[in-house]
Amino acid sequence: MEADQTELTDQSSYGYELFRRAIVDRDEDAWAEITVRYRRLLISWAVQCSAKLEIAEYGDDIADQAIARAWRALAPAQFATFPNLAALLGYLRTCVAAVVIDINRSQAAYERVMHRMDLGPVATPEEVVLHKWMRAELWRQVSALAATPQERTVLIESFALNLPPRAIHERHQELFGDIVDVYNAKRNLLNRLQRNREIQRLRQEVLAV
Repeated sequence: MEADQTELTDQSSYGYELFRRAIVDRDEDAWAEITVRYRRLLISWAVQCSAKLEIAEYGDDIADQAIARAWRALAPAQFATFPNLAALLGYLRTCVAAVVIDINRSQAAYERVMHRMDLGPVATPEEVVLHKWMRAELWRQVSALAATPQERTVLIESFALNLPPRAIHERHQELFGDIVDVYNAKRNLLNRLQRNREIQRLRQEVLAV
């Protein structure tokens, strides 16, 4: 029993040191080992979190996104706020929950956009299927042109949710230093969409059906 307790303590100490290297030293190898070491745990959390939501995302993808989110968010100065391994794992669990919420929000935004693209009168079931496919393809192409997290956020929250730039900035201050950054991201995305011939072609076909 005492030997088991010693082993658990050693594993906890090693895990804590692994996170220290990853966060304080910005050691990518340490982050890779964290991913391997705790991935199954993150996947189980992802499955639990998304159980009540119809999310089109696998648990392992959610786990990977949560690790990436932690990598971007945790600065060296923040490490001192985590007294032990349990606190660090607790933070990873909140990252999993945040990813699930973001995915659910994105899917809801997608549905709103698709709903706004009114089908109009169609003669056959084949035309309905074709129109739905074209709308989905248009959204996929537009989403692919959002080159940064800032542009992807603007795409959903400005174009799909109709939120003003000030509200977007207030909701995502970790992405936008000030409201000007929101305007810049929106302008850059719009310019790219307007220059893309495939987007314009799909848009015209959707409107024509």
